[in-house]
Amino acid sequence: MAQKDAKTIRAELAKPFAPEDLEWRIQYADEKKNRGIVVPYVTNRAIQSRLDDVVGPENWYNDFKPWHGANKKEAQICGISIYFEERGQFITKWDGAEDSDIEPVKGGLSDSMKRAAVQWGIGRVLYSMTEPVWVNIEPRGRSWVIKKGERPTMDKAYLALLDKLKLQPAAPIGTQSELTPRQNEDNTGGKGSPAPAAGQEKPNPQLRQKPAPAYDCIVRAAMLQPGMTGSNTVVSLEYPDKKTVNAFARGEHPELVSGARLTGVKLTHRQQDTVVFYILEAYQVVGVQQAA
Repeated sequence: MAQKDAKTIRAELAKPFAPEDLEWRIQYADEKKNRGIVVPYVTNRAIQSRLDDVVGPENWYNDFKPWHGANKKEAQICGISIYFEERGQFITKWDGAEDSDIEPVKGGLSDSMKRAAVQWGIGRVLYSMTEPVWVNIEPRGRSWVIKKGERPTMDKAYLALLDKLKLQPAAPIGTQSELTPRQNEDNTGGKGSPAPAAGQEKPNPQLRQKPAPAYDCIVRAAMLQPGMTGSNTVVSLEYPDKKTVNAFARGEHPELVSGARLTGVKLTHRQQDTVVFYILEAYQVVGVQQAA
């Protein structure tokens, strides 16, 4: 499948996020510490999802480098590289951020990726939000948090900005669903099938089970990603339930090609700030699926 042209990629990357996919933090608290001004931001998890959706997980990667500013405070710079088929090469845009006071390097990595994403237009519309958004806040430990029930106020302010700019938000991708819980879509109290009517035999789920496949997952895309300390292989794994997982395998793995069937897969879950990723620790190739 041919890649999108550069103009389409820029437009899709810059499309405003759905309000459900934004997080908010307190920027200022009043003297009584019960009201505060909040600002929206996009998490790294949402940025990764946007890049995966627009260009595909095999067509982008990020790179981090330490940097020493003039004030001698440690900082991190992040480069986000996107492959453009019409040029036949990756194009990288960089930006950086100083290490934070809490978990310094982790905070610097997270903030630098957000700033690099803005260079590509991702979340840039949030910089147009200049009107203060006031909400009720409450103390928690040594800090303050936004009170429950304030989400509609924040969403309304954000949607008003988009309306003013004559922009439409993208469909929700669900990265921040814990901030805006979705209601169940049926009356069963969950997402399962409704209970059988009186006198109706309850279906036996065992009869509907499919035989287990002879492999754990299939490689749908693979790309060698250069880094400061060596190369990693980035793979997109598809499981029998059609769920996909992006993972890193340390070093070069020429056997990890599109269509490779894997068994004995061992993934290690890692999280850095809001960035969630997986390391492919072990696997065995048991065949390659032929292209249709």
